[in-house]
Amino acid sequence: MKKKSFIVTALLGSVLILFLFIWNEQREQSRELLPPEEQTLTIYGESLPTQPDVMLAIDPASQTILSHLYEGLYRFGEDGSIEPALVEKLERSEDGTVYTFTLKESTTTEGNAITAQTFIDHFRKLVDDDTNSPFSFLLADVKSAKEIGLGQREPSTLGVKAIDDQTLELTLIRPMEGFEKVLAMPAFLPQLSAKAWDELETNGPFEIDSIDDTTVSLHKNETYREAESVMLETVSIRSEPNLSETSGMHPIPYDFDMSTVNEEVMTIRDVPRSGVFYLKPNVEKAPFNDVAFRQALALTLERTAIEDSLARAEQTTERLLVMDEKSAVKELEGDPNQLFEGVKQRLKKDEVEIELLSFVDEEARQISTKLKENLEQLDGLTVKVIELPLGDKVRKEVSGDYTFSLSGWQPDYPMLSAYLTQFETENVLNSSRYASESYDELLDQARVTENLDERNKILRQAEAQLLEEAVVMPIYQAGRSYMIDKSYEHVGYPVIGPSYVLTFTKKYEN
Repeated sequence: MKKKSFIVTALLGSVLILFLFIWNEQREQSRELLPPEEQTLTIYGESLPTQPDVMLAIDPASQTILSHLYEGLYRFGEDGSIEPALVEKLERSEDGTVYTFTLKESTTTEGNAITAQTFIDHFRKLVDDDTNSPFSFLLADVKSAKEIGLGQREPSTLGVKAIDDQTLELTLIRPMEGFEKVLAMPAFLPQLSAKAWDELETNGPFEIDSIDDTTVSLHKNETYREAESVMLETVSIRSEPNLSETSGMHPIPYDFDMSTVNEEVMTIRDVPRSGVFYLKPNVEKAPFNDVAFRQALALTLERTAIEDSLARAEQTTERLLVMDEKSAVKELEGDPNQLFEGVKQRLKKDEVEIELLSFVDEEARQISTKLKENLEQLDGLTVKVIELPLGDKVRKEVSGDYTFSLSGWQPDYPMLSAYLTQFETENVLNSSRYASESYDELLDQARVTENLDERNKILRQAEAQLLEEAVVMPIYQAGRSYMIDKSYEHVGYPVIGPSYVLTFTKKYEN
């Protein structure tokens, strides 16, 4: 009887999904697509790109523009997920270390073919120490990449080769399921040479039309391999906000009054991002070298207290791995007051004062004020908030000249390990000064685990260790909200990588 009930439920679910799919298709078909001359989009109040070199671009604005100018092996699709782009077929060897990519044909705006050799030259340059790319580590699992980075081998020894023009072979030092997803990141876009923005030779869905201090204008690239599928003819990205304009697309600023939105013509999209903000102690400095003190703070945290201070798309979280679809391994337990009393006894103090580094920013000010009030519920604890400009704050953290900080992390690639490597003992980004053999062993074990699900289980254990020892105290996940004209459909919003994807966007009659 239970089996029959399950089958009926499954069939009803399938019918509902099919209905929704057909309904959506019919709804779209009932709307009239605007002619090419009206397929335009203006984005207001958006940051403008600063770095045209794909190997050096670290700001979201540059990465977003570059992702529309170029197309690599993989791309971010309409739903924001990673999908094959120039990869026609992927085959892995029996031992899982050799990836063979069969490529689709692609040409640049100047008629040059993008071939397997294009990617080989690009990968070699990326790992070359002379390039000084912050993304060279993304190829660390490719044969010889580490030795090249250390100057022990030449870039020509990297584990990549061209079988022919359309066949690229890549050899890893160990089998690693899911490695190909990393290749969607902007650093791997096939840029033949880095030039000024308006001189770039590109192969993606759009080209730069013009760029100045206030506006970037793009137009459809007619030489793009799927040009017939790209509907938008022009995209204008302006740094000046104009939230009274009821057309186009608008990133919503932190303090915007949502009641002013005309919901008849505009819709709001809240987009979670991969970034996570947290409290970060320097575990070498007293009293944060006492795990019980850190745990007392972590257990005192009431994240609901800061909800009103967050931007619309941001959400509180107890996870460091905010991209993880599975639940955490375990939660920290204990009595914060008892823990803190023990700390005071060991310090032989009735009063403990700590400094909390924060940003010179209105949202950060509100959050740090709420956190101060929250943490000072511990009897005898005083929290002094120190606001610093971003550059000064980062320098203090990197040098270890701090005790406690409101900090954040935005992963560079779509794997859970991206959140965790910064806490390894020898990692140059380990400003927490955390050192744990057991933690390092977990990450080493994850690196040699081929199966993605098994690897992620190990990484969740590593996260649990950080949370149990209160090495990191997660507060909220980053997010961004957009106000967009309802006439536009199929704007993609990835969790990681470019801020948005316009390759599939279409404009309809309202």
